[in-house]
Amino acid sequence: MLSVTKQFRFEAAHAILNYDGLCKNIHGHSYILHVTIGGKKDPETQMVIDFKLVKKWVDETFLTHVDHALILNHNNPEISALESYVGKKYFINGEPTAENLLETIAELLLPKLPSNTKLLKLKLYETESSYAEWTPDIA
Repeated sequence: MLSVTKQFRFEAAHAILNYDGLCKNIHGHSYILHVTIGGKKDPETQMVIDFKLVKKWVDETFLTHVDHALILNHNNPEISALESYVGKKYFINGEPTAENLLETIAELLLPKLPSNTKLLKLKLYETESSYAEWTPDIA
């Protein structure tokens, strides 16, 4: 199987409200996201997937919503303290950890992929030296 990876960069802030430490405060990251898709080459295009399509899907489903936004857990009871924040907000299920962001991205991208491809891996860097990875569950 061949695979291709497209890299994205976005700026966002988050607050992990149930965290016992500094990350419970609003703070930002320069995130770097790697999206890896695998499959067989299309006989016509000779590509696994066109990078332009990957960019379009990631932009439409995720990046336009989170770039320069405050990412928060919509189920956290402490969220009411941030309701007056007037900037761009994006809500996810669970605390906005790198792990939960990856699960959100996977849920958004999986329906977009053609049947001859698979989402093999997502990697999200919060900092230069800290990242989380998502791979599909194999039963």
